[in-house]
Amino acid sequence: MNMHPRSSQVLAPQNLITLGNLACGVGAILLCIVGIVENNPDKLYQAALWLVLAEFLDGVDGKIARLTGTASPLGAQLDSLADAVTFGVAPGVLAFSMWHMFSTTFALNLHPRLLMVAPVVYSACAVLRLARFNVDHEEDDLQQENVRFVGLPSPGAAGMPISMALLYFGIADIKFFDVSETTILFVREWLLYSMPFILIVMGVLMVSRVPFPHFFAWMTRSKKPVATLAKFIFMFGFMFLEPEACLFIFSFCYTLVPILTQFLPSRRSN
Repeated sequence: MNMHPRSSQVLAPQNLITLGNLACGVGAILLCIVGIVENNPDKLYQAALWLVLAEFLDGVDGKIARLTGTASPLGAQLDSLADAVTFGVAPGVLAFSMWHMFSTTFALNLHPRLLMVAPVVYSACAVLRLARFNVDHEEDDLQQENVRFVGLPSPGAAGMPISMALLYFGIADIKFFDVSETTILFVREWLLYSMPFILIVMGVLMVSRVPFPHFFAWMTRSKKPVATLAKFIFMFGFMFLEPEACLFIFSFCYTLVPILTQFLPSRRSN
């Protein structure tokens, strides 16, 4: 039986993966709500893990589309809509929930309007960035992979609040070196206090014109299989040792390094 072309596009493997990305984002939001209602910190940790899974799914759906030759405008639009929820809304909800649950532990005090404005600004910038990307790349060949973005991509921006939430929970379990109780409390307090400001900074970077690399493209585009394998071994090796700390370091470096390269003499001369 022949299926309508649009039906076959919807059921394409990469689109199902994209819907999995969306499901992770919605699930993370619901877990945050349940965590606040039940005063259960474990739910917030689970929400952050669901968003990490969404990051992985977002990285592979485009790869699968190009490998199978099934990339389509429908898939591209679906990807943007899923990203708007998963990486545009859920990270702000997670950051707000983390502050709401743990700020009293450290007697932190920020303007209540800032706590509302920061997630809104972040989400608005994420949606604007996705819309700009769709307009700028409307005529692009969908079979060609983007190796560079103008502005911080929304999954990269989401990586900071997600990894900060995971580090909040994981800092006490670091085994690679001794972490004193004083250091644990200091790091947790710093993470909570800076979350609203990080959301605003990530929002500004998303709508900026700073070029950022495509992380998964950089990991896999090498023509030398040994080099590609070495990258994955290095990344997953560190992730296996201290996953929460490594995720935060990777997210921080991915955000900071492209900004610093803008100040190199070669870039300024161009």
